Amino acid sequence: MKTFVIAGALAAGLLSGCGGVGENGLEADSPSLATREDRLLCLSDFAVRYYSDATYTTQVGYETCWCGGTPQREGIRTSYRQVLWDNPCP
Repeated sequence: MKTFVIAGALAAGLLSGCGGVGENGLEADSPSLATREDRLLCLSDFAVRYYSDATYTTQVGYETCWCGGTPQREGIRTSYRQVLWDNPCP
């Protein structure tokens, strides 16, 4: 009986400490990863070009980042990339 009470108290504590279940039966005030709007901050100044394949002839994307700002992207990111510059923030 004592073990059951301790286990119940532990479970209740974990549910309330980790967001738990809200009044409507869903997670309490936890946005899904698909709708979160966390902002990434740039930790360096950089520019990257992305290409369609290993020939590096057709550019399909571009990304820049400035210290303290958020990344700016156009097109798509691929594993075929060319870093134009990458400087640490002061």
